[in-house]
Amino acid sequence: MTRNNEPALTGQDQQRYNQLAEAAENMETLPESAVVTKSDGPGAGQSLLEAALGSPESVQRSVGRPSLSGKAAPAPVRSYRLTEELLRDLGERAEAEHRKPSEIVREALHQYLHPAS
Repeated sequence: MTRNNEPALTGQDQQRYNQLAEAAENMETLPESAVVTKSDGPGAGQSLLEAALGSPESVQRSVGRPSLSGKAAPAPVRSYRLTEELLRDLGERAEAEHRKPSEIVREALHQYLHPAS
């Protein structure tokens, strides 16, 4: 364990860390007056992420929200307005149950739309 009670790096992770550190130290630095406004194209940072995380699959798993359906596609996102009282009650319930508010809302909506017969 490290001093922060985190597990120590595996040999493979340490090797990857060393490679990335060396690459970062040998990069040409941008002049102070440089302004970066846009990447070179779609996926410009993909290779850096793959090098840091180890594989394209690792990048896919770590970027964005997890799928609710188990498919690779992201779940649709909707916004709804709540009263302060509902929002407070939802937050309290989520904290008490050690759950995310969105999980409680999905469950409640499912129960409302599909009541047990």
